[in-house]
Amino acid sequence: MKMKHVAFGITSLLFAGIVGVARAEIDDKQFATAFEKYAATDKGQELLGKSVQEYFKNQQARAQAAEAEDLFKNPAKIDVGESPVKGPADAKITIIEFSDFQCPYCKRGKENMDAVMKAYPNQVKLSFKHMPLPFHQQATPAAKAAYAAGKQGKFWEMHDALFNNQEKLGAALFEEQAKTLGLDLAKFKADMASPDAEKEIKENVALATKNGIQGTPGFFVNGVAVKGAYPVEHFKMIIDRLLGGEGAAAPKK
Repeated sequence: MKMKHVAFGITSLLFAGIVGVARAEIDDKQFATAFEKYAATDKGQELLGKSVQEYFKNQQARAQAAEAEDLFKNPAKIDVGESPVKGPADAKITIIEFSDFQCPYCKRGKENMDAVMKAYPNQVKLSFKHMPLPFHQQATPAAKAAYAAGKQGKFWEMHDALFNNQEKLGAALFEEQAKTLGLDLAKFKADMASPDAEKEIKENVALATKNGIQGTPGFFVNGVAVKGAYPVEHFKMIIDRLLGGEGAAAPKK
């Protein structure tokens, strides 16, 4: 019941703005009657629906901005280490991504990173770290396949292939993609099965956990945490702030 009153309060205020009614000029009964008549029309429903949607979208944007503002004050200190990196070596912004090849939200995160890299071709570089979730059966094998491809200089090509074929993850796909990329198949299989692959994945997961990442995807934009597949606009807001000379310091190389 309380939520109903809140929703009515919001929509009535929006209604007043849409039709140009001064709320103080009419009493509650007149206003309610006018609102009900307007809301019963197709045009009224359309405009009120759009207005309510825009209102909550703006509220969400403000909340996200406030959350990011807090994170600017205490950026994480995370080394890129030996993880794969793409983008200009001298980029002012480094995004460190923790991801799971079987996670649907991570695929959305990958698409967001593609958009960010396209929007900031000279200012942003991206580093990928593994965080396969235990309930995703193919996540760890996929991480090992990407690691093994990286040992032959084809990490990002395998990375893209795995996300683009998420529903087919498995040994057959890993071998097929290794052949497509022209990898030495025997070396690829040996690297997948190596203790080094297991070690790197475990170290990545431990680093994510240490820095408060409990689910995937997780990102750090020059140390500013973004926990989840936030829209591209959220990343742009952080990047623009950092490029403006404020916020977190660049992470260690």
